Amino acid sequence: NNNLQKMVKALFAALIFATLVFADRPKLRFNKNGTFKVLQMSDLHCGESIENDDNTTRVMRTLIHAEDPDFLVYSGDMVSGYAWDKTPGWYEKIWKRWTKVTYETEKPYAYTLGNHDNEADLGRRDIVKLDMTNPHSYTQLCPESVPGASTYVIPVYSSRDENEVVMNLWFFDSQQYTCLGVPGFGCVAHETVDWYYETSRRLEKEQGGKKPGVAFMHIPPQEWMLAWNHFDSVGNKSQMVKCQSVNTGLMAAFIERKEMVSVFTGHDHKNDWAATFKEIMVGYTRKTGYGSYGPAEGKQRGGRIQFFKEEPFSLESYIIQEDGTRDIQIPQEDKGVKQDYCDGLSPPHSIFSNEF
Repeated sequence: NNNLQKMVKALFAALIFATLVFADRPKLRFNKNGTFKVLQMSDLHCGESIENDDNTTRVMRTLIHAEDPDFLVYSGDMVSGYAWDKTPGWYEKIWKRWTKVTYETEKPYAYTLGNHDNEADLGRRDIVKLDMTNPHSYTQLCPESVPGASTYVIPVYSSRDENEVVMNLWFFDSQQYTCLGVPGFGCVAHETVDWYYETSRRLEKEQGGKKPGVAFMHIPPQEWMLAWNHFDSVGNKSQMVKCQSVNTGLMAAFIERKEMVSVFTGHDHKNDWAATFKEIMVGYTRKTGYGSYGPAEGKQRGGRIQFFKEEPFSLESYIIQEDGTRDIQIPQEDKGVKQDYCDGLSPPHSIFSNEF
């Protein structure tokens, strides 16, 4: 009973906090012409050098100017927490640097964390709380019962009916490293999958039926290997998928609920492909920042556009590059060796091998 009371209090506190912060945020809404454009940027890796960060800011300005998106999505590793110089207030200083462009353009945005963001002087929940102080941020803090910090959903309303929801933007915290004791990269936890089921069913009732969903997270699910190996795709795969170390059933939940139309990630800096997997568009954005490695050789930094039409509902997606041009992606001629385990994991021993 005590644990249940604590969970209820934590959930209530989180809801109160989010309600207070978002009281002055206008609803996201399709434009009068019935369109809504999302620009996803990922893996800025700010904090490694002033020069890199200035170049990253230049890229973001160019992408925003070229496409004039209605909403920005930052899908993790905005900051190279490993570059922390051990001075207090370091993360906030770098955060002010990478969010400067949101103040300049006054573009609304949302942020879900990667595996490197909280490797400096702020934990995940404190990072989300800090980001929520930006007047252009729609980032939300999830209840403490949901692992991580940056799992939430944002509705996008109709251009014709102020109370009608057309689609929902879903954000999932894929955490850092190790999942359920399995070494490797983090995962969207079982508790988060449960949260998705509960929230999806609640919204179905509140919004008058299932609405199309668009999901973002940092670390790709294990299904990204299957999607690349066996489904038609466009774009580039220049590194192995560094996927979540355990398949916790998130994509299965999406397939079961039949509302998700796209799921895009970051994390793998040299990958930018997209595929249709079980009627869901899945894949990567293009690496945006100058910090860390990537993108793939011969590729410009950039981001992924998702362009939605309200009636009839449709989605078009493409890569926008740092010189302001669009990359028309085509199928990669040679898909290479099929991948069957996540990069960062040791492959399992053969059952026919004596070496254990």
